[in-house]
Amino acid sequence: MSCTLFILIKRVINLKLKTKKRYILLILLFLIFFIITYESMANEENGENRVIPLGEVDSLKVTIKFGAGKLSLASGQEDVFEGNFQYDKSILKPNIQYKISGRTGTLTLSQSIKKDLNLAFPHRNIWNLKLPSGVPLQLYINTATYSGDIDLTNLQVENLYLTSGASKTNIVFSQPNFIDLKNINIKTGASTIKMLGLANANFNEMNFTGGAGSYTFDFSGELTKKSKVNINTGAAKIILKIPSNTGTKIIFRNFPASKLDIRGFIKIVL
Repeated sequence: MSCTLFILIKRVINLKLKTKKRYILLILLFLIFFIITYESMANEENGENRVIPLGEVDSLKVTIKFGAGKLSLASGQEDVFEGNFQYDKSILKPNIQYKISGRTGTLTLSQSIKKDLNLAFPHRNIWNLKLPSGVPLQLYINTATYSGDIDLTNLQVENLYLTSGASKTNIVFSQPNFIDLKNINIKTGASTIKMLGLANANFNEMNFTGGAGSYTFDFSGELTKKSKVNINTGAAKIILKIPSNTGTKIIFRNFPASKLDIRGFIKIVL
């Protein structure tokens, strides 16, 4: 007991002799801790909501530049854009701009894509967008490695351009597009993409370029005109789903015959 008691007393004496130095050191440590905590808190964000009335416009050009995360897009009010943006790093805060030139509105939503970031993954980055249904839309979507649910039902899509890295994307037309869709142009890396209800898109031409991946093209819906589809991929799995009452001509170029599984079509060797 006496030995233990001596040691404890000695420590108290040493503390008294060095009180001033240790007091200063504690203050410095506290300040450092406060600064680090403050910067960490300042760098954390819960997100934001944005509502933008379109004003007097006849059409809308929408440009979306999205990094790594989850992107959801659907129909909203007739003349209003609504967006919910969730992120946990201030560097992911979106840059949102809207302007009107003549009778055309231009909406730009952008952030640094993955290759521009120096972040430890995973991080939280979620966009839920509702596009106006009352005006023709020009959609330009550029993404990095992401997961996307793009539901274009009940919208007036005039042109659709999508460029993505390695990703997983669903594109849906559950009902006929309200206007003629001139072009669908998609370029992607090694991805999984499902396009559902494509006959409802009412498009003139679709050009699809992909790397190694899995791609499903479901042409269900109401096809009202002649449409042209060009599909150019690497070593990919391609699934075409075409209703039996839809007149269709498919031409395979540089595609190994051993990999074809054709059902319900008459094969013609050219």
